[in-house]
Amino acid sequence: MTFTILGTAAAEGWPGLWCPCGPCTEARRRGGKDIRRRTAYHLGERIHIDLGPDSYAQMLQFGLSYAPMEHLLVTHSHADHLCPPELAYRSKGFVPEGLETELVVHGNPQVLERIDHAGIDLASCRARFEPLTPYEAVDLVEGVLATPVLADHASNDEEAVNFVLERAGRTLLQGNDTGWWPEATWEFLADRRLDITIIECTYGDHRGGAHHLGAEDVLEVRDALAKLGALASDARIIVAHFSHNGRWLHEELEAFFGPEGIEVGYDGMTLEL
Repeated sequence: MTFTILGTAAAEGWPGLWCPCGPCTEARRRGGKDIRRRTAYHLGERIHIDLGPDSYAQMLQFGLSYAPMEHLLVTHSHADHLCPPELAYRSKGFVPEGLETELVVHGNPQVLERIDHAGIDLASCRARFEPLTPYEAVDLVEGVLATPVLADHASNDEEAVNFVLERAGRTLLQGNDTGWWPEATWEFLADRRLDITIIECTYGDHRGGAHHLGAEDVLEVRDALAKLGALASDARIIVAHFSHNGRWLHEELEAFFGPEGIEVGYDGMTLEL
């Protein structure tokens, strides 16, 4: 089953929407892998993680159809990860013949609040909401289990999550929008053997802290996972979720991570789960 990284940027995209800084100007000049949309993922045809403001552009760019989607996993309610008005376009009138499949939106209470605040009636969009419970697996489709694990990201009144995806004996960890994981998450990961681990690197050449990581922090996360025995012997480690404030473009990121055996993610990168 193909797992597609649809976007690898932080909230403002890269180049930033309004930004004239050097890294944004250079990204415009270079193009290619240095053009980064807001972070989201697609698994097979029926599972999606986060529905942000670049969802339509990502659909076109990577030749997707969202019509078969049955499960939308939402990491947290921030605007770069959830754009509720996009759900309204599932309703009749926008889809003249209606949709055959129901969409289940999985998220925390703040995700539902944002959808409601936007005036979206999920029932009219052939959709429904199911709350997530950290560390409790959700049985999706095609043998995929998704387990939300607590991230260190959102404010104290919202539990942001990352997802551990398991299928056919293989395991993938989606780990963007988090600082150093809470202890409960480390304990949960210690019982896994991760075949693919996506680690965020928002701050690039800067050290991270709460809510996000930088390049040096990524190495520490990698080493901590290895010490726990949580990485498969042939595990792939991929960095993603970059901010232009971290300065390093794709080439510079590869120069740092390549010698460490870590891959630099890019929009449209595909992996097999």
